[in-house]
Amino acid sequence: MNDAMQQGQQGQQQEQEAVITLGDISTILQIIDVVSTRGGFQGQELAGVGTLRNKLEAFLRQKGPQQPDARAIGEQDAAIDVSEPAQGELADKVVG
Repeated sequence: MNDAMQQGQQGQQQEQEAVITLGDISTILQIIDVVSTRGGFQGQELAGVGTLRNKLEAFLRQKGPQQPDARAIGEQDAAIDVSEPAQGELADKVVG
């Protein structure tokens, strides 16, 4: 085999499919909430950020593990728990 073919095969073996988990999406929601609480978005950005956040939250509700509705058991609102450390590639960038 020539060197170009060997390098091409090695590159294919090293390249792995990117995987995004429900935990990753949950971390994105936490990041959006933390940054918005700290005033990290400008006014003109808020609509787009809010739309994305709502879509991600709806996706998690549809695809995530089914939990009883917090309102059905008497709680006011279900909140994202930011006390647990964030996980993922950018976890060290999130300050709780």
